[in-house]
Amino acid sequence: MLPKVRAIVYASDIAEGSRPAFRMAVEQAVRHEAHIIFLHAIEPPVTDADAMIRDYLISQAQLKHTRQLMDQYRAKIEQRISDFLESEIPSDIKLKQAPQIEVRIGKPDTVIVDVARNQNADLIVMGDRGGSTASRIFLGSTTQKVIQQTSIPVLIVPLKGK
Repeated sequence: MLPKVRAIVYASDIAEGSRPAFRMAVEQAVRHEAHIIFLHAIEPPVTDADAMIRDYLISQAQLKHTRQLMDQYRAKIEQRISDFLESEIPSDIKLKQAPQIEVRIGKPDTVIVDVARNQNADLIVMGDRGGSTASRIFLGSTTQKVIQQTSIPVLIVPLKGK
């Protein structure tokens, strides 16, 4: 028996060249009558100044300010995703339901795996830009890290030159 695909996590960096991966997620959702969770992970700030503030100057006021900034950023990203969805899904395409938008803070690979697990996703769709061999050896790629951390099938859409 073939596996059922009911929920798809589409992991996006919301860069201009990521549209082919989203189109693939929509195609899979239509084909399987599945629900799409449109996920964007915000990498947490890790500059020396951020570390110093976190280690030495942390206070309730600073935490509140940081939360407000992240909420504003999240709202902007959610609006950008909504605009993207409106422009990218043709009117003749009928999804089972409107994509659910998730914006989370954390390391992208960890966020993707956690959201997919928590949403009981049957498929993760993401693009891969390639990158240099050296960067993949030393840093890895988000795509590779996701594949290593999950048992959920991952559909990778090459984005080179797109």
